[in-house]
Amino acid sequence: AEFPPMISILLVDDQEDLLEISRLFLEKDGDLSVDTARSAEDALKKLRVNTYDAVVSDYNMPEMDGIEFLNEFTRLALDKPFIIFTGKSREDIVIRALNCGADFYLQKSGDAKSQYAELKNMVHQAVMRKRVEEALIRSESNHRTVVECLDDSIYMVDKNCRYLFMNAYHQRRLGITDGKYEGRDYSEFHTTDETERFARAVSRCFESGKSLQDEYTRDGRWFVRRLSPVRNATLERIFAVTIISAEITRDKKMEEALKVADENYRIVVEATQDSIYTVDTDGKYLFMNSHHKKRLGINGN
Repeated sequence: AEFPPMISILLVDDQEDLLEISRLFLEKDGDLSVDTARSAEDALKKLRVNTYDAVVSDYNMPEMDGIEFLNEFTRLALDKPFIIFTGKSREDIVIRALNCGADFYLQKSGDAKSQYAELKNMVHQAVMRKRVEEALIRSESNHRTVVECLDDSIYMVDKNCRYLFMNAYHQRRLGITDGKYEGRDYSEFHTTDETERFARAVSRCFESGKSLQDEYTRDGRWFVRRLSPVRNATLERIFAVTIISAEITRDKKMEEALKVADENYRIVVEATQDSIYTVDTDGKYLFMNSHHKKRLGINGN
């Protein structure tokens, strides 16, 4: 799918230098407009008076961390994509962020070019999906136009995982050629394990009333899907769940390739009998290999 037009985002980080560097990287190609905030409190003030397509927030901030900010963001029903972008890599923080409704979680790395490219891709993907969801809600005629032109699966199920709608792309994925899908069960097209996993996700969406994200594999391919509750305004209850599913196999393969490359680089750096190290602008060490540690008489890590 093509990237949407200009996207406005609010970037939140308590480190002023990093905030400015991030803004410059993200605005470099001219497709993102970036406003900044030094704290979650400052961000909430801006969100009350300005409209953004997405929010990108650091996790480790004083007064209110990224997840507390996300919870307040959700409580205010701002209903825009939210991405956690942080140096923290603990698994429990990742799980908490996604469970609280974050669309994506990205760990800061040393390679600025690749990390900001990945962040931009996440922003584009999240905003495009949000715009699709809003189009679905606005009108039947509009959503038919939008969902049929996307190369992503878009479908809707009831609480028993029976299909209420699916776009042409998803029908092709399932091998449906006669257009007859309404009322058919998810289990007709998927394995028992796949069906049980999907049913649990749908149940969580109905019970929590919140959108959630799920990664899964099928036939050796990786997919990510976002489940969003559909409410009846008159009855004030959830009657269905809309799913937008996109293939991310290429991204996963690149991720694995990067891991292998990083490991090979680490082995070479540690095996050499030359000193390899990096310093910041103040001459402070950021990294040094084992050989250089021995030269300086430094033991341990």
